[in-house]
Amino acid sequence: MSSPSVFAAKEVAELNSDEVKSMKLPRSIGHRGYPVKYPENSLESLLAAIDVGADGIETDVHLSADGYVVVSHDLHTKRVFGSTTEPIRNRNYIGDLEHLRTVQEPHSKMVLLKEVLDQFVTNPKFEGKWLCIDVKADNDVAVIEGIAKVMMEVMADPLFWKERVVLGIWLVKFLPLCHKHVPEIPLIHIGVDLSYAANFIHEPSVIGISMVMVSIYTQRGYDLITQLHDLGKFIYVWTVNPPELMTLCIALGVDAVLTDEPVKFEQCRVDALAKAGESRDALGEAERAISFGTKTRLYGLSTGIKVLAPLLRRRFE
Repeated sequence: MSSPSVFAAKEVAELNSDEVKSMKLPRSIGHRGYPVKYPENSLESLLAAIDVGADGIETDVHLSADGYVVVSHDLHTKRVFGSTTEPIRNRNYIGDLEHLRTVQEPHSKMVLLKEVLDQFVTNPKFEGKWLCIDVKADNDVAVIEGIAKVMMEVMADPLFWKERVVLGIWLVKFLPLCHKHVPEIPLIHIGVDLSYAANFIHEPSVIGISMVMVSIYTQRGYDLITQLHDLGKFIYVWTVNPPELMTLCIALGVDAVLTDEPVKFEQCRVDALAKAGESRDALGEAERAISFGTKTRLYGLSTGIKVLAPLLRRRFE
């Protein structure tokens, strides 16, 4: 018998009625894989997200001193690998980073982007799946050329990657490099600041916006969803872990949800299918179901973002 999580994914995939299609069920993206079970951004974590039914995976990249594109959320290796706060860009992969192991069991190695892309070529489980590569603001712009070289090394066919990879960028400064080195690859803007996102909305190469949940849970956030859909573009939301916020994202009709909890999100999608047509006010019900504590946290974080986001962004522009 299939596990409950796999069954849920199958149930979502096989229901194709007009009613279900009209719900615009968001696609599930494993945020750094399945980090509540495995070390974030490890190969085990990324594979596990696919195994439990995620439609795609999201991972972060940095460029090492010797030119390797490595998978890491942080600028340094202290938190995940228990190493030092020396930036990855100042350390070689060969002879140094390749020997690191995660603090969390099963003590996984630092993954290369090449190893992730290899899965899309060699692993049948990745058929029909996709990858969102998050290019953090603290990256040097040279990382874009590095990503392009790795893709061509794994499969020298830009159209192959066009159907499987979305490149997420935080800053406008990355756009010219994307146009030069990966012109075929779809781009999204990843961010927290709704005002700054306006710089990307009408950019032809940008297919959508990936916005933090706390910014979406505002009237301006709701308006952004409508604006993007009117333009034929997509809205992704991150990082959504509480089921009450997963349900809200479904009711809002967002296109993809990035989550550390892909199994929980699968269940929320199945629950939404089961309730399809029962209510004429799914959004209102989802909003009312959000606890006071969650609303308070979202409001506080949203207020902080308005102040801090511009200040932090200026460090890397």
